[in-house]
Amino acid sequence: MATTKIWDVKSHLSQLIAYVANVEKTIEKFDDETLKALVSYGIDDLKTEERKLVTPINCTVENAPTEMARLNSMSKSKSDTVAYHAYQSFARGEVDAETAHQIGIRLANELWGDKDFLVVVATHVNTGTIHTHFAIGATSRNFVRYNDCTTTYLKMREVSDRLCREHGLSVIKDPQRKGKHYSQYAAEKNGKPTFGGTIRSDIDRAIKASLTEREF
Repeated sequence: MATTKIWDVKSHLSQLIAYVANVEKTIEKFDDETLKALVSYGIDDLKTEERKLVTPINCTVENAPTEMARLNSMSKSKSDTVAYHAYQSFARGEVDAETAHQIGIRLANELWGDKDFLVVVATHVNTGTIHTHFAIGATSRNFVRYNDCTTTYLKMREVSDRLCREHGLSVIKDPQRKGKHYSQYAAEKNGKPTFGGTIRSDIDRAIKASLTEREF
């Protein structure tokens, strides 16, 4: 089961790439007990292996910030969005890091890479939940600006679910919608603030202002 999210980044392009490609978060280290189990099956070449789960698309990790900024500067768009930060998070214990990373690469290529956008794909293994981050340049190599909207997000969900099914992973089924109380419906219809609407707005602002879960 994978959840997805994408939001725009107004600044901190270098910091975004640095966070996504953080070696400490993207290297999977094996403890002694794990290594003993692996060696018992004859896989002793993993004794010194550290898997760095970072894959750049249409760029390198090193030149991604400058290239993204250069393409933005050559775009005719007046938007102040410099990049997009997306993630795909899997259910705890349902997928290994390598599989999650390969799914992330396929997702990134299908949604952005094949359309000439610069992307850095990084799978983080430093928490109990394996998740993949995507740093996506706002402008493609053809100087087309990425259109972040409901349609493109639903496409992201669709591709993510399809890839999960291909790997035998569960997907989230849309929960049944609950009806709104008439007072809430009337307030929203008349453009008046509601308690739930205020909370959603605050959460959205917090997400856009954060690069990491800790900041959020």
